[in-house]
Amino acid sequence: MKIIHFIGIALFLLFFTSGGNKKQDNIDLTEIIVPLGIIPDIQNGYGSGPDQLAQPDDVELLPDGSMIISDVDNNRIQHFSSAGTLFKSITAHDMGLTNEEIIPTGIAKDGEGFIYVSLEGAGHVARFTPNLVFDQFIGQPGNISAEDYYNPENDGILLKPQGLIVAANGDIYVIDMAKKVFKKNGVRNFGFRKFKQVKINGAVSYIYDRDFAATQEITKVMRKSEGMTICPDQKTLFVAEEKPMQSQFGNVNKKRYIAAFDLETGRFLNQLIGVTMKNDSIIDGYFNDSVEGLCTYGDNLFSVDEKAGKFYIFDIRSGECRGFIGKRAYYYCDDHSDCVIEGINYNEQTIIAGVAAPHLKNDWQKNELASPDGLSAIELFDGTKRLSIVDQWNSRIVVYDLDQVLQSIE
Repeated sequence: MKIIHFIGIALFLLFFTSGGNKKQDNIDLTEIIVPLGIIPDIQNGYGSGPDQLAQPDDVELLPDGSMIISDVDNNRIQHFSSAGTLFKSITAHDMGLTNEEIIPTGIAKDGEGFIYVSLEGAGHVARFTPNLVFDQFIGQPGNISAEDYYNPENDGILLKPQGLIVAANGDIYVIDMAKKVFKKNGVRNFGFRKFKQVKINGAVSYIYDRDFAATQEITKVMRKSEGMTICPDQKTLFVAEEKPMQSQFGNVNKKRYIAAFDLETGRFLNQLIGVTMKNDSIIDGYFNDSVEGLCTYGDNLFSVDEKAGKFYIFDIRSGECRGFIGKRAYYYCDDHSDCVIEGINYNEQTIIAGVAAPHLKNDWQKNELASPDGLSAIELFDGTKRLSIVDQWNSRIVVYDLDQVLQSIE
């Protein structure tokens, strides 16, 4: 079955040749917006101490201004106050797991305040009460091939769950980033699961949605994805493409993009954000390399360009870019880093060996971000708005006044 029918292509090209998504050059807000602060504070930063972080992956803001953080290299989930005080640390012991199993990545919350965390090493999504007490596991681990992934006997198996989002009705969407499994077929790098929330005698549980698996086109349109979010109207699922196929959409230089899918069926809605189309080809785009975290607020879609060290703000309806914040910071290599060598050039970012921790060298007040990742936006109980973004290689969360950001793009 062809994913994009002829009529769909025509509508798709009409949308993108209308100029609404045309790339602009005068949208840099980096020198205008000054962050409110960082979590942990400048004296703590990287480390394994109780109030430190090590290579965090995702963040979820709560209405009181506190935040849940997946502290990947420390194999734990951290809950910090808005002032940077550690409220709670959730470890493998709290869920009956080993450190190798927990590896927390994606974080999401539902409308009732329950928190969900992807556990990459365990093959589960963990559900916590609003007070961060472990509630239950969703999905089950397994060892299956890409060819057998969607067979009925393997319903709900998760290999390496990472990307995670929860709909208003409690349904859970999971990106299963088991690259070594899925790359064997030479095309895709991930699987996709949806779990429907059901209530039986007042108890909440989750069942694998086979109907969604039969209709979804996410793993047919996309090649490698992790970040996703849901439109506020609860009709559209946005998924970030990290490494597109050369031939996809006449892809020139493998331009990255964000694709829109129907939330109920997973079918492609013939909408891409972050690129300019002409005829049947992508001719330009904003993203430098890897599109990572996504989140929405109002009619704004926030998206992270990891290697460029910035995040963009797009109009959900038109696809127009409203601005971006951030500048590419240096990647510093010190004792904790096992993935870089001094002097190499990593996607045009110079690797520097240093005695001091990276977070002391890159200036957060100047929006210097080193491999930004997950982000979250929310209106707090007091009516103010906040935006937080993971500054991964600096092992910190950068906090912004979302009211100021939104005013700057009006």
